[in-house]
This record gives sequence, C-alpha cells and structure tokens, in this order.
Amino acid sequence: MMGARRVNQRGQALVLALLCMLVFVVGVLVLFNTGQAVNKKVQLNNTADAAAYSAAVQQARAYNLIAYLNRAQVANEVAIAQIVSLHSWLNFAISGTDHFADAVQGLGVALDLTGVGAEVGVELNEIGLQLSEAKDTLQEVRDGAKGVFSVAILGLSTANVVYADASRLVTTTEIGDIPDIVQKVIRQNSVAGANSTDKEANLNAAGLTLLVAQATAANKSFARLYRMPSWDTSSSNPGHTPEADRYLNVVMEARDGFSATRDGSVLFLHKRGGTDLVNYNRWVAEDTLNAKILFFDVPMAWGGAAAVEKTGNFANLSSPDQGWSSPFVSDKGQHEAYGGAGDNGLSSTVVRTEPATPSNTDAILTGYNGLQSYEDMAANKAVVPYSDNDTPDAGPVFSVLVEQPMTDVRTTSNINIGGPPNLEAPDRMQNNKMSALSSAQVYFDRPGSLSAFARADKLRELGNLFSPYWQARLIDTPNSVKVEVFGADAVGL
Repeated sequence: MMGARRVNQRGQALVLALLCMLVFVVGVLVLFNTGQAVNKKVQLNNTADAAAYSAAVQQARAYNLIAYLNRAQVANEVAIAQIVSLHSWLNFAISGTDHFADAVQGLGVALDLTGVGAEVGVELNEIGLQLSEAKDTLQEVRDGAKGVFSVAILGLSTANVVYADASRLVTTTEIGDIPDIVQKVIRQNSVAGANSTDKEANLNAAGLTLLVAQATAANKSFARLYRMPSWDTSSSNPGHTPEADRYLNVVMEARDGFSATRDGSVLFLHKRGGTDLVNYNRWVAEDTLNAKILFFDVPMAWGGAAAVEKTGNFANLSSPDQGWSSPFVSDKGQHEAYGGAGDNGLSSTVVRTEPATPSNTDAILTGYNGLQSYEDMAANKAVVPYSDNDTPDAGPVFSVLVEQPMTDVRTTSNINIGGPPNLEAPDRMQNNKMSALSSAQVYFDRPGSLSAFARADKLRELGNLFSPYWQARLIDTPNSVKVEVFGADAVGL
C-alpha cells in the first residue's frame, strides 16, 4: 500500500516547477522591457539635453560674434578720430609756426629799421626764415598725409559698413541655423554607434515650431536693430534719437586721450583742443591757442579738421556741436565741444573760418560714411544678472522636445520574443511614443573676480552686444513651455 501511494505522487513537483518557470520567464521579459524602455528614455533625455545646450551655445556664439563686430566698429571709429585729431594738430602746428615766424620777422625788421639792436634783428630774421622753412615742411607733410588719411578713413568706414551688415545677417540666419543644428545633434546622439540598430529620434512639428519661435525671439526680441537717422550729406544735421545716442555715447567714451582733449595752459597762453563725433555723420576736430593778457585777447594759433563723406564747409561742419553729455559714471556730465577749443577766446572764432593753410579744403578728409545702424539687446532684456535662480529674464531660452515611436524601442513586442502560449509583456505609452523635453538658456556674465576681464569701475555689467561674455547653461524647463508642449492638464496647472 505504501509503495502504491509513492507511485501515484510522482510528477506533482513538475507542475509547480513549470508554473514557477512561467512566472520567472514573464518576470525576465518584463525586466527586459523595462530595461530597454529606461535605456531609451535615458538616451532621449541625453539627446534632448545635448540638442538644447547646442542651441543655446550656438546663440551665445552669435551674440559674442556680434559683440566682436560691434567692438571692431567702435575701434575703427576711434582710429578715424585719431586720424582727424592728427590732421587737426598738423594744421594747428602749421598755423602756429607761420604766425610765430611772421611775429619774429616783424620784430626783426622793426629792430633793423630803428637801428637799435640791429644784430638782434638779423638773428630774429634768420630764426623767422627757419620757422618759415619748418612751416613749409609741415605743410608738405600734411599735404602728403591728407591723401593717405582719406584712404585710411575710407577703408575703416567701409569695413564698418561690412561689419554692420554682417551683424544683421547673423541675427537673420540664426533663426534657421538653430533648428538645423538641433536636428543634426538629435540624429548624432539618438543612435549609439555606426553599427547600431537604433533608429533616429526626431523633433516633431510642434517642437520645431516652438524652437523656431524661440530662435526668432532671441534674434528679434531680445536682440534688435537700432537704426541711425538718415541724412542727405555730411553737412546735414539729423535730429538726435535715443537709439542713435546710445551708440554715439559708446564711441565718444571709447576715444583715446589725445582725441578727447588736447589742452594745457602756461601763464597767459591757453591751449584747447579735442575731437567730437558730430550728429552721427562726421568727425570734427579743433585746436586753438589763445593769449589772454588783461583785457587783450590774442589768437596765437589754430587748426581744424573734419572727416566727411565727400566735402563740406568747415564752419558749417563744426558749428552745430554743443558738446557731449556723458551718461557714464566715470565721466558723467556735460563736456565742452572739442575739448574747449570752441570756447577759447578769439581763436575759437578764427578756427571756424580758417581751419587750414593755405586753403580751408586742406582741413577736409573724405571717405567717412557715418555711424551705422547696430544690433544690441532690447530695452529691459537680459537685465537680470546671472544667478543660481533660473529665470527667463537672464536671457533667451531654447527648449527641445525629442520623441521616438515605441515601435523603435527594442522591447519584446518589437523583436518578436514570445509565442504560444503568448508570453509577451505589452508596452504602452501615451500616443505610443516616448519623448524627452529639455531646456537651455543663454545668459550674460562678465567675470568680476578675474582682473583680466573685470570692469575698471568694478560695476556689474548687464547683458549687451558690445561685450563678448555670453554663455549657455541647462535649466529646468519653464512651466510656460511645458504648458505649450503638453497642455495645462498634463502639467498639473
């Protein structure tokens, strides 16, 4: 009886083993599917991060390129100011040498005629002749330099026209370049390698529309074109506008010391001089030396120069200048026209009518096209300095939505593992797609701790397109973007 029961119990453990094996196989399949889904999700997240960051880097490089182009224009304007300053100083030196020679020779002739100090008179006449020769030499140098100066001004001014056009081209092309770069990065990052069987992820239509809108905002709302007023000739005096004055102020502040002021006083002799950008379309310089003794006001030497497009009358070119009002902390306030040369006794009046010898046209340099319209950050944009708090006000945000059909994920459903009995573990996703959303931001941060990059006044600099300190960083996607992509219900708002 005992032996019969043992025979009847054989094989019962096999059923339990098969059930355990079935559960184990299903668990393995579920684990496999989960692993494949998680791996693909991580890959999509990394791809979205790389694409968003690449978009922000591309925009930061564009901003920095425009900053370099703007700085190159300012440097060229300063170089033109230096040329005009040197030409004015040469005319001043010619005038001073000529007048001093006439005075010395006149004194020598007077001594000769009176018979008193005849020997001194002869020496004075000799000195007067030498001064006249020096004047002739200076005049030859000035005449030879004038053509070189005009060619240099034409080259520098033409380069500024090219730089200004290039800046506008950068902001226009970036709107199309950024989506192209994002799609290229997505293709390169969504496939593991050359021999991988992975399929490429994509940027769907909604994601592309969002990215184009963000690129447009970065280049047309955050950055914008500031236009110069139009003028007919270099003698025209267009009305001042806040947009144009922003650029004029930057250029005037950038002048070197020789261009800004050329002054000095010794006893009763008062030397004044300077070079100003007048009404956006011409550089004008004046140098005057005046003697003030009691009630006597004697002009001793004077000279002027102007850089214009073609030609002009110096008196008309220089007379409208009322000086420069600096908005900058370092030299805030009203500055006299031409470093005070326009208010230096009778010499200030004479220089307007006789800026050069022998002809007033010798004071005119040609080839200058005036200030160009320029790109810069719009008002109240990028004014929040970089901080640990993510804020859209610090700069443009770029969001990338990467998605891939679940059929491209190597789960059991898609590689045909299973069979009768059907052991597949079905995978489900909303819209049968897997997606990842990432955002990056462009921000401005000029280092304050590094002396090589810090401002001399130690102040915090806000975002602008004259300093190339734009960078990129990944940030949490703003809720407004999530709502636009997924809807308020999906975000929980």
